[in-house]
Amino acid sequence: MTRKRVIALSLACIFSFITLFSSQNVTYAFGVGSQQKDDECCSHTSLLINNGFTAHLNMYYELLAEKYTPEYVNAWREISKEQAVLKKKISEAMKNGELMHGDVIDQDWYKKHEELQTLFVQAVEQRNEKALRKVLPKVFQQQKDLNKMYKERLAMIK
Repeated sequence: MTRKRVIALSLACIFSFITLFSSQNVTYAFGVGSQQKDDECCSHTSLLINNGFTAHLNMYYELLAEKYTPEYVNAWREISKEQAVLKKKISEAMKNGELMHGDVIDQDWYKKHEELQTLFVQAVEQRNEKALRKVLPKVFQQQKDLNKMYKERLAMIK
């Protein structure tokens, strides 16, 4: 199989997976939220699904960056690595009682995220390369902004 076909097949599989979970709450996709209950079984299941989802999502964004905005591949890798570390720290702080289960992510961010995801999904569904080249850097910047919010939230406990 050629590299193009492998990438196309990978993108199709990942997009199908994301579509399957698209009805899930945004906080569920990012793994840090205030609405999760402390039920041990459910948290364990959420953690397993969330880790898999995050891995798929990160690979999906990386593949899109490689194809449409190669100049952002390294930036995305750094953003996603940093985000994984920050999410782990927030989760540990919540478990230790250092951080109360409050809103970690600003509601304004959710609103902007929803608007940007609408544009992103439209570009993907239409296979609009020009739109993808335009929206991917915005998606990456939004994730960078999310990392900043995570850092600010963690700074509150120090």
